[in-house]
Amino acid sequence: MERTRTRITAVDVLRGLVMVLMPLDHTREFFTNFRGNPLDPQHTTLLLYLTRWMTHLCAPVFVFLAGTSIFFQQQRKTKAELTSLLLSRGLWLIVVELTLVHLVFNFHWQWNVQLLEVIWVIGASMTLMAVLIHAGVRGNLIFGACLILGHNAFDRVMPARFGSMGWLWSILHVPGSITGPPVHAPIVIVAYPLVPWVGVMALGYAFGSVCLSDSLQRRRFDLRAGVVLLVAFVVLRWSNVYGDLSRWSSQRIEWRTLLSFFNVQKYPPSLLFLLATLGIAALVMASIEFAESRSVLKRTRSVLQVYGRVPFFYFLLHIAIVHLLALVVSAMSGGDWRWWIAEIPHGGVLTGRPPGYGYGLGVIWCVWPLVVLACYPACKWYAGLKMRSRHPIFSYL
Repeated sequence: MERTRTRITAVDVLRGLVMVLMPLDHTREFFTNFRGNPLDPQHTTLLLYLTRWMTHLCAPVFVFLAGTSIFFQQQRKTKAELTSLLLSRGLWLIVVELTLVHLVFNFHWQWNVQLLEVIWVIGASMTLMAVLIHAGVRGNLIFGACLILGHNAFDRVMPARFGSMGWLWSILHVPGSITGPPVHAPIVIVAYPLVPWVGVMALGYAFGSVCLSDSLQRRRFDLRAGVVLLVAFVVLRWSNVYGDLSRWSSQRIEWRTLLSFFNVQKYPPSLLFLLATLGIAALVMASIEFAESRSVLKRTRSVLQVYGRVPFFYFLLHIAIVHLLALVVSAMSGGDWRWWIAEIPHGGVLTGRPPGYGYGLGVIWCVWPLVVLACYPACKWYAGLKMRSRHPIFSYL
């Protein structure tokens, strides 16, 4: 029992850490005055680049640990029970992406534009995991590794090659907008194609078996895995041969060359993107396990654990708070606050920011911790409620 509790704590702490990072990117999106690509090595600043790049850790760790959580649940449920839960919860998350997530991001119910992001891809991956759990740890390890290692071979295959079925390839592998046959069908913007995210979740499931070992073995595994993944990233990236659609190039200033080297593709996540982010995550996980063994940082650990235990609740809450803050700040500064609730093309988050609106990184880095702290009381209450109640509905929330 002690081994299981410690294992889950370490996973919750890592999940909580990336969830604390997550609002930094959303705060940047709602408050920045920078109109370009923050990862463009030629035009960005070092601090802006790092502000964006560090949040790259969020999605892969979130999806990976969702797979680990599935493995944990399998220790308590039959495969039939878990299959049913994954199917229903996966479909539920897809519906939530198109409704609640849509609402908190836009503050309106406009249906002619739909955005498929991380919640949708977690839901879709869960529905496939309902089948993949029957392949066991080895089957998921092979499936996940092959998908992540091989999907970049299809980078230059465009949806147009498949004619009327091109929309399916967009959902699977190529980000972009798709429309249905009816003239007035909604535009669906696929930001998170399914491949290779389902492979990341499958690897997370396989990692669950590692979590059954003792703390020292887990720490050694995490450390070795992190080093191997990061070395593989450096070697493969240096070769400029495979693993990412965009190649790195020498810049006129040396540190900008380094930015180009680390500017790897997230949409969809390239092999190099996943090697770098999951490699860093593995080293962080090893550090968490070490801190657990030395009983240090207890207060920080307990705070992060609160966020990690209620990821979906926190996700919706922090986006709503950031959006509301942007609206209030616009109104107080005499700006066009209605922009934040306008429907496309007359405004809205997907079209950018109101004319004349925006702040530098100093403001963004001040607002970010305020958002995280504002979420804490509600997250702590809800985490306690989940622990006290055994109602099945909490499996979906």
